[in-house]
Amino acid sequence: MPILPALTREICLGLVRLFYTQLRMGHAENVPQKGPAMVVANHPNGLLDPLVLRIGLQRPVHFLGKSTLFANPLGRLAMAAFGGIPVYRAKDGQDTQQNDKTFDLCRAHLAQNGWLALFPEGTSHSDPSLKRLKTGAARIALSYAQNADGTIRDLTIIPAGLLYEDKATFRTAVAVTAAKPIDVAAFVRQHGSDFAAAQLLTDKIHESLKDVCLQAQSDELWRGLLAVAAWTDADAAADLIVRQARAHELAAAWHALDSENPEQAQAVVEQVRQYVRALQSIGVADPLQLETPLRLNRQQWLGFIAPIVLLWPLALIGLALGWPTYAAIRPLPPRLAKGETDVISTIKVLLGLLAFTLTYVTEALIAAFFFGWTVGLAAFVVAPLCGFVALRFSERVELRRRTLRAAWLRLADADIVNEIGNRRRELATTVANALSRTTRAQTTAADQPAAAAN
Repeated sequence: MPILPALTREICLGLVRLFYTQLRMGHAENVPQKGPAMVVANHPNGLLDPLVLRIGLQRPVHFLGKSTLFANPLGRLAMAAFGGIPVYRAKDGQDTQQNDKTFDLCRAHLAQNGWLALFPEGTSHSDPSLKRLKTGAARIALSYAQNADGTIRDLTIIPAGLLYEDKATFRTAVAVTAAKPIDVAAFVRQHGSDFAAAQLLTDKIHESLKDVCLQAQSDELWRGLLAVAAWTDADAAADLIVRQARAHELAAAWHALDSENPEQAQAVVEQVRQYVRALQSIGVADPLQLETPLRLNRQQWLGFIAPIVLLWPLALIGLALGWPTYAAIRPLPPRLAKGETDVISTIKVLLGLLAFTLTYVTEALIAAFFFGWTVGLAAFVVAPLCGFVALRFSERVELRRRTLRAAWLRLADADIVNEIGNRRRELATTVANALSRTTRAQTTAADQPAAAAN
């Protein structure tokens, strides 16, 4: 690959890793180690979704992108960096007959044991549930597996769920969860490869995605499921993959309770809302931190304080060199997104890349003008490094601020902290009872066919 697209790819992947502090892969055992594969995923986060998939799967996944992304030199460079294949959409005013070439390119890539990533919802969105899937992914898969000469070729479809802790917020977590793979060759042998088969395969993909994509009736409920999962389980609070799995269980329990007893279901919702208000009243985001006493020995206190003491000079330099740019561009992404929350993080990454590159180049040129090219080149290297140190410094300070605030609240407002702890435990009991009820119902439903057969 030419140097410029390769460099662009590494820079973009590096920025995604910088934007999301944790990128976790769930059920990696469902990812095949060889052969061609198609990854089909939900699409909550614009142009960052295929990059997150590539990092999570650790595969050079090519992806389909709308043809308008290829309309300018920068877009073509980005698409070339990631093996982008254009899709022509009627709503973009494009000739959809050109998608015959798109299918040919996809089949050619798969024939080389390549990997493709597709988003069958057809558009990026922030809805708390999946949109109806389009049949394009299934048609591509079937047209490849059912070869023109009548032979059937191996192909695996990997449904993947993308879950962002807070997709528009810098330095948050993201999880990629792989569902059980779909053997397309076996599907073709059983159902053929005509349009009816494509619809059936699309339905199968949709059912698989439902297993790895958290869905809810509203955005509030969706966020509430994740929050309650974290509040009632320490492992879920620490690991987004565990949190997603627990939130799935909670969603099933909620739907069962809402069907059986809507009033009780709404009472649970109100219980959660009251708990949220209690947390907000004391400015705490992590209630488990209130229940964790701060007990550090001398060596641990040294580790608690030393990074702050050692990093602050470099952090101060990074802050001085980068803060004006950060302050200038910070309000722009929501305005440029125009209410489309699924593209805010994409805009942040691209705008940050452009703005900070220009900033550091300008600062290097100024240093070169006054002190010579050697100093200018050094400034071009040192400035972004100090900027990264400033970022890590601010995160460490914030983490320690929250820890110390929780410790202070336990001392100064012990009654309130105890009340919040009691409410959290009550909520945990409510959740445990709901999950237990759902498990019993599922067990009973599973036993009935067996009993009937006997």
